[in-house]
Amino acid sequence: MEFYSNISEMYDQLFPFNEKQLLFVEKAVSGKLAQKSILDMGCGTGSLAIAMARRSAKVRAFDFDEKMIAKAEEKRPQALDLQFRKGDLRTFLDDYPSMLFDSILCLGNTMVHLDEQADVLKLFWNVKNKLKPGGKFIFQIVNYDRVLSQNVDHLPMIESGDLSFKRDYIHRRDGKITFNTTLSFKGNTITENQVELLPLLKSWLEKPLKDLFSRVEFYGGFDRSEWNEETFHLVVEATL
Repeated sequence: MEFYSNISEMYDQLFPFNEKQLLFVEKAVSGKLAQKSILDMGCGTGSLAIAMARRSAKVRAFDFDEKMIAKAEEKRPQALDLQFRKGDLRTFLDDYPSMLFDSILCLGNTMVHLDEQADVLKLFWNVKNKLKPGGKFIFQIVNYDRVLSQNVDHLPMIESGDLSFKRDYIHRRDGKITFNTTLSFKGNTITENQVELLPLLKSWLEKPLKDLFSRVEFYGGFDRSEWNEETFHLVVEATL
């Protein structure tokens, strides 16, 4: 995907590793990652996957963008039970035919890059079929309840050193959002990108998740704070 390929070299500077994600996952799998099997879908440059593997988890991770995977491979320490590959949310079952996982992750607003709600429902079914009994499905997206109800037209500017990353939303009549980004260095534009997003509301997500999983928790962040329509994030922990 051109959107991510064009920022892959600067990705870690713009989006540094968030230890709260690691601690959230660790707590979800009974407080210990050692020997747990984890699938990280949409892993980006692999920072979280590497951190989990360093705690002796068995990690498999994929991303749709080849340049992201190349950066992850550059960072990957040796002697860890960790594998990166190019993959697709829609077809990942084919890539891991013989594995079941203690937890499957889909973080970083990855899920809203799917084309339609039917793709999301299929993803939920596929995740269920790849989890061990009692396994955890953890995903995080922007809180689109807030974005839609308040007609939010941009996300906060990210500034890191001489880099700035501008992120704008255009609300479309078909219900999707056009996500426009501009990456600049010392005020000069490096690259501009545009991608379509599928805004997913909590009220829509709740029913299929509760039909498939025994327990579903919604949070406003990786600190496990309570979700409401004003929180920036929607974080879901679904237990099989």
